[in-house]
Amino acid sequence: MEIMETVATFLIVLCFYFLGCLAIVQLVIKPVKKLVQSPAGNDKHWETNYSKLLAISILLSVVTATVAVMAFP
Repeated sequence: MEIMETVATFLIVLCFYFLGCLAIVQLVIKPVKKLVQSPAGNDKHWETNYSKLLAISILLSVVTATVAVMAFP
């Protein structure tokens, strides 16, 4: 039962930390969405940095949630 409680605590903390980290990362790295023309010149597509923002937020939240769960059992 203790393992299930630890996993549940980790997931709850991870959710809150992810939302907080995402908000902070978006303040530091502004979300960008721009229309770019393809090299051939006949097509346009959107370029964003959303995947970079999500990856950094997930990485930070996993690290901080792990430290928090290990430091405060």
